[in-house]
Amino acid sequence: MQVDVVLGLQWGDEGKGKVVDALADRYEVVARFQGGPNAGHTLYHGGQKVILHQVPAGIFHETVKCLIGDGVVMDPEILMGEVAGLERMGVDVEERLFLGRGVQLILPVHRWLEEVSQEGERIGTTRRGIGPAYADRYARRGIALGDLEKADYRRQILDLVAYHVAHFPGASQVEVPERFWAALESLRRLRWVSTYEWLRHHKRVLAEGSQGTMLDVFAGSYPYVTSSHTTVAGVCAGLLVSPRQIGQVWGVIKAYATRVGAGPFPTEITGELAFWLQERGGERGSTTGRLRRCGWLDLVLLKYSIEINGVTALIVTKGDVLAGLPSVKVRVGGPDDAPIYEELPGWESVSDPNYEAFLRWIEAQTGVPVWAISTGPQREDWLIRRKDLMPERA
Repeated sequence: MQVDVVLGLQWGDEGKGKVVDALADRYEVVARFQGGPNAGHTLYHGGQKVILHQVPAGIFHETVKCLIGDGVVMDPEILMGEVAGLERMGVDVEERLFLGRGVQLILPVHRWLEEVSQEGERIGTTRRGIGPAYADRYARRGIALGDLEKADYRRQILDLVAYHVAHFPGASQVEVPERFWAALESLRRLRWVSTYEWLRHHKRVLAEGSQGTMLDVFAGSYPYVTSSHTTVAGVCAGLLVSPRQIGQVWGVIKAYATRVGAGPFPTEITGELAFWLQERGGERGSTTGRLRRCGWLDLVLLKYSIEINGVTALIVTKGDVLAGLPSVKVRVGGPDDAPIYEELPGWESVSDPNYEAFLRWIEAQTGVPVWAISTGPQREDWLIRRKDLMPERA
């Protein structure tokens, strides 16, 4: 088995979903390895905009199986709502979506915890309960999908709710609504598997990450990070695979940078140019709808992300958004509070020689080839620069 990986190398929102969608039909399996419904992959299928929060982005390819791996935290209500939406579009989900028994469940109490603790407000989370769900996992009291096969699973869930409520004297009780129990039962329509055993029956796997390297709980801009491992190390942990099985690592970057929520952002742009980028780039979070902070491409952080992930090829998105600017800046050095920039000629379109010069400059600076560029939001809006790097079909 070889596991190729699609990773974001910035703070997320780089366009990973579109990359996975473009590559998926060359693999037997697309497997999500971490995160929860705090992330969203925006795709266009049949001319229709679709945002996937938990179902892997390979679901629109009829020959591809999709796995939600053990490193994921899953909200049953959100997942089954997403499944229902896909089925209304005519997508066969039941036969092709597989759930690892080790996937941890996000309970209503996890969302409640983010509200009463105000932790989500402090660092700007999506308030989807992801952090508390991961905290329960690491404290060895979380509820896994496989626990639903036990006769007393309801009691386990209610005991965990009571445990958390007891830590907030005076707080209102947390109800577990009937729709949550119904969603748990609906999960039984899908196929549950042992991630370790099931994956080993397939030779070509594409691992799909959410968020970006700089939001990794260890490697990112802590504490302004997510609660999981968004790097290639998370693939090994979340899918139970060996580092020896990792093949190509596709690193996705924007031609500029964005960030949602609080935390350091050395190349952040403010004022009219920031508003222009937000508007032209459609820079709103796919999960929360919040405006994304915008900044110049940061080569210092990009080199860091490339090194720790072992990136073998780059995909550059949203170069078309910067078209029309007389020049663009890229951070090439300096401390975070006093970045040093190099200014490069702007371009009128992604077919402009100046844009090609920009891509070649990135390759020279990083030592990593730019495999492809995105030329717009639709599935077919692609330009493959290095066909020799295209993976073979499964």
